[in-house]
Amino acid sequence: MEKYPAQRFEKNWIYSPITEEIVKWTDSFSSYLTKKEEYINPLSTSQLRKFFGELKRIESNFKEKKCDLPMLKPMLAYAVGRDKNERGRNKTKIKEFSEEINKGLDAIRNDDNIEKDFKNFLKIFESIVAYHKYHGGK
Repeated sequence: MEKYPAQRFEKNWIYSPITEEIVKWTDSFSSYLTKKEEYINPLSTSQLRKFFGELKRIESNFKEKKCDLPMLKPMLAYAVGRDKNERGRNKTKIKEFSEEINKGLDAIRNDDNIEKDFKNFLKIFESIVAYHKYHGGK
């Protein structure tokens, strides 16, 4: 498997057990998110943790809070919108983060598999958080 950005989030990752390849991708994606580029800053830990906190809140009582899953996409859109500089460009890598995470959210099926899919998505996200910290995310 290639590294991010050559390899993008794949929907089928949500439907099967987490593999070593998926973990390697989360490592490369997190590494990308922590690197400063010419006009764009790394994704901050607070940006990442805010979304992670929402996922954990939903997980805490999934049966009652699963209806909040569709609201995660507007939450990401708001974060991307808030992150603009005076030229209308994002200051951080929140847009890239949002694009990949939205693919995972889109993959969560709204049927009998919803809880299993959400748990797999959460595991992938936890790996992103862990590697973000490992790579020096601030």
